[in-house]
Amino acid sequence: MFRTVAAAALFAALAAVPAMAAPSDHSHSHEAAAPAANGLTLDHGRKWQTDAPLRQGMAAIADDVRAALGPVHDKRYKAVDFDALATSVTRHIDGIAEQCKLPEAVDAQLHFVLADLFAATDAMKGKGGDRTKGVVAAVKALDRYQAHFDHPGWKPVRH
Repeated sequence: MFRTVAAAALFAALAAVPAMAAPSDHSHSHEAAAPAANGLTLDHGRKWQTDAPLRQGMAAIADDVRAALGPVHDKRYKAVDFDALATSVTRHIDGIAEQCKLPEAVDAQLHFVLADLFAATDAMKGKGGDRTKGVVAAVKALDRYQAHFDHPGWKPVRH
């Protein structure tokens, strides 16, 4: 628990500073407490490069969210389903963090997307009201990922 709280606090502090000002120790704490603001940028007009673990983790998150959209839209998703989705997304993010070997600049940009996904999972768990908004927030985070990261074969999540 302490590790999670400390990691969230560290990441929230890192997310608040521009990517170029991030510390050089290349911390791999991928937890966040709040959605990213406007810090996500392109790499000199190009999408950021990705590696296989990132692509696999993000594709799994997209698959989970995609599978939830119909039942959520039809109001067939229950609290236990939202909780399970949030747990699955968090597990995939943890896998991405454990295998992360991205260059520091790419990693710093990825933190903005992951912050949005963590905020989405909080909403899915009922923090802040409507759990459905968490799924919508996850779709938006995945859209930001698609717009800023080079992920060959990416299948957009349509809402």
